[in-house]
Amino acid sequence: MHEAQGEETYDALVVGAGHNGLVCAAYLAQAGHRVAVVERRDKVGGACVTDELFPGYRFSTASLVTTLFRQEIIDDLSLAKHGLEIIPRDPSVTALFPDGRTMTLSADPAASAAEIARFSARDAASYTDYGDTMRRIARIVERYFVGEARTPLFDDIPALKAALRDTVDLPDADLARLVTALFGSARGLLDEWFESDELKVTLCTDGTVGFDAGPSMPGTAYLMLYHQLGSTEAGRPSWGQVKGGMGGITQALAAVCAEYGADVLTGVPVSRISVGPEGADGVELADGRALRARVVVSAADPKTTFLRLLDPGAVPAAYRGAVLGRDYEGVAAKIHLALDRLPGVRGFTGWGPHYRGTLQILPSMDHLDLVHAEARQGRPPARPHVECTIPSILDPDLAPPGKHVMSMYVQYVPYTLVGTTWDDLRESFADDVMSYVEPYLPGLGDAVTARRVYTPLDLERELGLPGGNLYHGAMSPLDLFAGRPVPGYADYHTPVPGLYLCAAGTRPGGGVFGVPGRNASDVVRRHLEGST
Repeated sequence: MHEAQGEETYDALVVGAGHNGLVCAAYLAQAGHRVAVVERRDKVGGACVTDELFPGYRFSTASLVTTLFRQEIIDDLSLAKHGLEIIPRDPSVTALFPDGRTMTLSADPAASAAEIARFSARDAASYTDYGDTMRRIARIVERYFVGEARTPLFDDIPALKAALRDTVDLPDADLARLVTALFGSARGLLDEWFESDELKVTLCTDGTVGFDAGPSMPGTAYLMLYHQLGSTEAGRPSWGQVKGGMGGITQALAAVCAEYGADVLTGVPVSRISVGPEGADGVELADGRALRARVVVSAADPKTTFLRLLDPGAVPAAYRGAVLGRDYEGVAAKIHLALDRLPGVRGFTGWGPHYRGTLQILPSMDHLDLVHAEARQGRPPARPHVECTIPSILDPDLAPPGKHVMSMYVQYVPYTLVGTTWDDLRESFADDVMSYVEPYLPGLGDAVTARRVYTPLDLERELGLPGGNLYHGAMSPLDLFAGRPVPGYADYHTPVPGLYLCAAGTRPGGGVFGVPGRNASDVVRRHLEGST
């Protein structure tokens, strides 16, 4: 990484060095184009980053684990050669229930079925079939999620008819479940398969994570289907751990950019995307310097791109209004802990494989609906959805010898509070979460030597996530049909000539996926090479 030096001209300028921005830049540089990436922070990564929050303790600050990042991107860009290593987590999750019982789900279908059978023999028999069905349905719609850039289906009637014809020969049961997965709730989808609330609440979080909705609300089944597009185990997504933290992905991408001659400029905030008579033609930096380019690609969220970085007159009023009208408020907080020893885990004696994966604290489906309703009123819930990971179990180099790092994902946490502010409430909120978790992880409080709390407001301030939203704006099945972020615009295109989008605010959406960056690079490359 280095500092910008004066005014230079590039084929493409990418605003933001998150994982999608780096993916886009790497593909363009690999194709022979002169590319620069400009990043306001002093390091690459965006929300896919590793930070040393305390001396010797390194944390995945925002994104904690990965399932969606595409293997074809890893292969195309030779990321393994540049240091990327994804460590399987097996078992992937252990759910801890208020009555002291536990459920561990792993890559071993028989072992998972045995765990589920302690709650329901019928559910144990259905679990693998459920997973097979969800993957089969995901394959049906996969090309609409991750395929190359296209006009929205609602604006391309022949393509919409072709998509509908694809469903004609589906078995009736698969068609019904596809409709439920696209437009229904996680509760409705899981009720069709299982009777055990414990299993259902363990599975439903793939439909509620980062989403302002309880499991009974429409749209949550869609997010469950979305997460089936990544690596999977018997009945659920298989969330892996990146060696060195999630920043291992973006460090490898930055190395690829350097290999192909792209400039990655850190510590250089962009104050404005400049628009000339022919369209976007560069950026102005906060220190007054300028960079020029044939095209500009924004890896920032749509709100930042169109409401802060562009002059109002450069964007049609209707488009600005649509961007402004999107829901950007997030529902998640992160609490990072330096530990001088491991806590216990209720229901287990001593060390065991349960430490390798996520320790999930979710009492019931009804409880998730309740705490979501509390958050909607601007109140952090007293007993939130909490998921704890201890990455140093699988990657000891993240902490000093004999020590550990723990990260808590906490939901539902409102961005907008009633009667107070996050600056006033931050630490007392974290104290309450720690007290709630302590009976499940006895000894945790005494093991903590340092703590860092990221509320939704902190995720916005420090990492640029609008409203603390992990997806750069609410996810919806309409994104597949009408366009994301604004209906009626072809993927990655904007109404400003020469300006493209490449991050989570575009199709298919959020998560450490890489698809928006890869697909946008293809659109930009065709522009640069005169084939559009």
